Amino acid sequence: MQKPTLVRKDMDAVLQTMVDEHIGPGSRTESFISQIKQYTMLDGTAVALRSLPEALAYALRLFGVSKGDRVVVSALSPNMYASVAGKIGCDLLIGDIDPSTGNLSYDEALKLCGQQPKAILLYEPSGNFPFGKPWKDLGVPIIEDITESLGSAYQDMKSGLCGDVAVCAFEESGIVSTGGGAVILSKNPALQEKLDGLMAAEISYAEMSDMNAALGIVQLSLVEKYIARRRSLFRTYQQALMRTKHRLFGIPDIDYDTNGYAFTVVLDSKAEDVMKFALKYEITTERTFRGCLIGDQVDRFDLYPNALPCMMRAISFPLYPFLTNQQAAQIEKVISHLP
Repeated sequence: MQKPTLVRKDMDAVLQTMVDEHIGPGSRTESFISQIKQYTMLDGTAVALRSLPEALAYALRLFGVSKGDRVVVSALSPNMYASVAGKIGCDLLIGDIDPSTGNLSYDEALKLCGQQPKAILLYEPSGNFPFGKPWKDLGVPIIEDITESLGSAYQDMKSGLCGDVAVCAFEESGIVSTGGGAVILSKNPALQEKLDGLMAAEISYAEMSDMNAALGIVQLSLVEKYIARRRSLFRTYQQALMRTKHRLFGIPDIDYDTNGYAFTVVLDSKAEDVMKFALKYEITTERTFRGCLIGDQVDRFDLYPNALPCMMRAISFPLYPFLTNQQAAQIEKVISHLP
């Protein structure tokens, strides 16, 4: 579960933007783009837009995806992907997840490439990204959705560097929040001209405003501090979970530096029972993948043997930087005693 990491300094930045009488796209948007490029190490091509669906649609069109084409996605991807695909007119090829990462299985992607997809869209849930696989060797453009994995790292590999293009949303619950908006990023500077051409007619209506960018600039200045707090809480919860029969969703490797976006548990019992137990101690949890693409395919274990248990039994616990030590201790205690 998430709450926005907004402080008074964030509000001051927005108020100053309003006082400056320039709340549409402008210098602050440009500054935010520059800073997010530097933070992600994706410094070749970038544009900031007003929503993730817009960013995803433009990213797909950047690689020529159009009506009748196919795009590979993971089974746990949000239904919003289907909405974006529907507007473009392309079809989604859904693959099972890798149980060790929670991301699209590389073997599944390899198999689905036999159907000649135009792109692969990687959803990276709960702070997990699929490092260590030669995604670019598949010969299909890779679009990473790093909304939930922004800031996660494994050694010198960071989320967003596995693919050709990354998209990232900055909603109120994000690692960085602009109160709404998203970016398209790439290390490849040659894509900028093509992206600008695609957006030329709509950019004045689609680009992120200075008011939202002002929030993002302040948030980026504090992001490492907030991620450090998230990681600390995550490791504490992880130790507590080891005393139960349940398992952590995603990458348990001690060398994997999660961004602490979420603490997600795949239960060995009914989700409803565990959620009621937590609520008895005033801890509100939520179903992590209640809105995923395979929500209406609960009997297809032949297709999604790894994703379906997560879809049906994964829940997330409160994890955000402004949790007090008392609140965190209570959550830790509840996790360690999960029925």
